[in-house]
Amino acid sequence: MLNMIRMELYRMVRMKSFWVIIFIVGFINLVTVALNDMVMETPEYQQAIEASQSIREDDVVANIGMGVSLTPNEDGSYNFLEIICGAAKGMVCALFVGIFTVIFATADFNSGYIKNYGGAVKHRYHMVIAKGIGVMVYTIFFFAVFIASSTVGVLISDHSLVFESGSKIFEVLTVQAFLHIVFGWVIMTLCLIVRNNLVSMIITSCIALHVFAALYSLADKGLKKLGWKKAAISDYTVSGRIMQYGTESKNILVSTLVVAAVFIVLSFVLGSLWTTRKDLV
Repeated sequence: MLNMIRMELYRMVRMKSFWVIIFIVGFINLVTVALNDMVMETPEYQQAIEASQSIREDDVVANIGMGVSLTPNEDGSYNFLEIICGAAKGMVCALFVGIFTVIFATADFNSGYIKNYGGAVKHRYHMVIAKGIGVMVYTIFFFAVFIASSTVGVLISDHSLVFESGSKIFEVLTVQAFLHIVFGWVIMTLCLIVRNNLVSMIITSCIALHVFAALYSLADKGLKKLGWKKAAISDYTVSGRIMQYGTESKNILVSTLVVAAVFIVLSFVLGSLWTTRKDLV
């Protein structure tokens, strides 16, 4: 088991896509945060803000897409958690976690390499656990790079950072990182079942670009007409909790952890069963 974990971690850090994605995310995030003032002053940005304010909240089609807005305080400073949570709740982090997970989880299936060692292991579910640990390590590393690049971006733009209390920072970052790890595990299980990186990538992108959230909203309307007045399918998904959890979300901490726990069990049980009972290639 330990050898399999070491193999997956070694394979992960040897993948070019690992370093390319990390570099792209770090560089783009740093530049985006550093040039936020310049972007905010452009006419195109002001028009986009006015257009978004005129859109009705229940217009689910208009909410499809991805956007992150960084608004400074009156004194020009930025709140540390608002920068991180803005990108996390906008599903930017989930998109890049999902992209790498698809590449990582399907690489040995596409190459056929998994057949070389899959038949030699006593319990195939160990393969799922090993891949899951690889996804977890990547997500933690990704968050560290994202937080560092955001901080540097603010500092080189001549702004100051306002840090919330240590306990609040620990709580929010830990919960968001945990939710993204679970999101990566869900995508990993999808890849193990579908075994097609194109289909898995399309589904991942649709989740990150709020296409599924729009479908959930449409389903909610139908359920409300059927009698479920408080229908909110998104509340029972990991992606929905990622979009909800922020600096003022402690009242949903327990329910968020319960939703995450359910998806952890489903992901590893389904992934293990599918890998055990199906041919590896």
